[in-house]
Amino acid sequence: MIRHKQITKLNPKLVEKKLQEFFNEDNISEDITTNTILQERKAVEAHFVAKEEMVFAGKEIINQGFKECFIISLKNDGAHLKAGETIAEVSGPIEVILKKERVILNLLQRLSGIATKTNMLVKKLEKYNIQLLDTRKTTPGLREFEKFAVSVGGGINHRFSLKDAVMIKDNHLIGSSNLKETVDNAATLNPGKDIQVEVDTHKQLEEALETKATSILLDNFSPKSLPETIKHIRSHKNGSNIYIELSGGINSNNIEEYCIKGVDGISMGALTHNIKSKDISLDLK
Repeated sequence: MIRHKQITKLNPKLVEKKLQEFFNEDNISEDITTNTILQERKAVEAHFVAKEEMVFAGKEIINQGFKECFIISLKNDGAHLKAGETIAEVSGPIEVILKKERVILNLLQRLSGIATKTNMLVKKLEKYNIQLLDTRKTTPGLREFEKFAVSVGGGINHRFSLKDAVMIKDNHLIGSSNLKETVDNAATLNPGKDIQVEVDTHKQLEEALETKATSILLDNFSPKSLPETIKHIRSHKNGSNIYIELSGGINSNNIEEYCIKGVDGISMGALTHNIKSKDISLDLK
């Protein structure tokens, strides 16, 4: 079951708009180094090279970032690259390429880092038929880019923003401790939306199962307690079709401990907020 809209491609107009913001932030028109040293326009070839193994994400960034140039070759999003492989070859004015290279590289490196880590974890979950989900723990202003990179890596996008689904946590219940009433009201006011309840104790779980919740998020449950907990949910009159999601304390080293039969998805904020960018270089010929 996929609950939310998936970002499987980047909108070219969005990329163009965002890049212009980033270029303005970097003051590329006032690059005093390039403007001082390069007095005459000269055409060069720029080669983007993967310096380590990676899953590439960011084709549209190169397309939109180098509109003034000729793109000789360009890998597709999702390409698995080895160290030394060329991602793209671009021909154009040297000053254009030099002024834009840092912004372009920063984005490509980050998105490829997200896609690569996601892909590595997805491979661990494949045999269990469990979805790997992202979260809203994204870089402000880059959410669509980063969630796209998760999709490129084979992950599943959770809700994009606060309007896409109801997620009830402890803090939402301050001043209203009646969970059933809260969920019923949320379901009535938001027809067709996923209504998710986060629980971190078995008492909260019992309360959540008596509501109209369509998803249960088990937060920080220990792997040892999960088999019995999942079995209990699935045997409940309201639990056979409910989406069961796990989060909290899950990382690349222990993720398979959480691959319990009956679990639908595992969400990890680390997919987008704790990422090591991939090493990509730009060589001029």
